[in-house]
Amino acid sequence: MRKDSIFSVSHKLTDSPIWYDLLKIKDVYLLGREICIKNGRQTRFWKDRWLYPQALCTTEPILFELCECKDASVERIKSGEVQVTFRRWLPVELRSRWEEIWCDASPFILVNEPDKIIWTLEKNQKFSVKSTYNALTSRDTFNFI
Repeated sequence: MRKDSIFSVSHKLTDSPIWYDLLKIKDVYLLGREICIKNGRQTRFWKDRWLYPQALCTTEPILFELCECKDASVERIKSGEVQVTFRRWLPVELRSRWEEIWCDASPFILVNEPDKIIWTLEKNQKFSVKSTYNALTSRDTFNFI
């Protein structure tokens, strides 16, 4: 993916059968993937684990559902290119939670280096089919999925 991240890739009619099958298990891949954020271009604000141990879409499902910019990158939001807006007015509790998130995200300094993708299921932090298979077939599968 030279310009986009794995999240923006979708199935096309011209895809090879192998690529089509790989896209089917994209969610499995994403479970073992972490991002060391640098410039924030390939890190999605809501859907990647970058600010907290879990992605914001998981920890804050109501805010995520109401948000109008679900796939925006950290870089685009922090630079102001994309404004975080919600489909409706937020009650006090949700507004307070959003302000907490924004306060935690604001001090994050982006640098002029590409985000680094780390594979958490291998010691060398590089993706392998074997480590994915082992994670899916181990007794701890329910911790992984």
